[in-house]
Amino acid sequence: MSGCWMSSVEVTGAVVDALDACQIDYMLVGAFSSNAYGIARSTHDADFVVVVQKGQLRELMNQLGPEYSLNPQMQMEGFTGSIRNVITHTPTEFKIELFRLNSNDDHHRERFRRRHRQLLEELQREAWIPAVEDVVIQKLRWKRRKDLDDVVNVLTVSGPIIDWDYLRSWTIKHGTNELLDELLTEVPELPN
Repeated sequence: MSGCWMSSVEVTGAVVDALDACQIDYMLVGAFSSNAYGIARSTHDADFVVVVQKGQLRELMNQLGPEYSLNPQMQMEGFTGSIRNVITHTPTEFKIELFRLNSNDDHHRERFRRRHRQLLEELQREAWIPAVEDVVIQKLRWKRRKDLDDVVNVLTVSGPIIDWDYLRSWTIKHGTNELLDELLTEVPELPN
């Protein structure tokens, strides 16, 4: 499927396929990862954490084809200090943000290490995503309202499978433990 008839989900699926084909280490984060564990919401972009070796970004763009354009300027993400590249699916203007793994951040390294491959119903394919606890931890760090809503949705749906000791250890380190407790009051049925 090509052109402006592609949905954001189809564009994201095409990027997953291209990353797999190029053997680039990645994990799909942002709304798509919280959708996997919570209540789905739409998004204006797809976020990936990647470890790109020399020449792989060019290979990825070749794999994606002419409907995708790469902004040649690498950008610094202010909150985490991560470097990112932005790819645009030109017909739809849907953005794909490729964040380089931030090796200076202990949690970024740990969540990448703990990632796993899972079938994502939304994308109708398998992709590498963070563990549920790491989705919650990262979204608590962002503290944007949409991310906090995602946390409540993930806790509502996936609370019973969460490793609460692991989750609490990071929220204490990041100073977001009280915020987590506040959000737990918004969860319709508290997880065990």
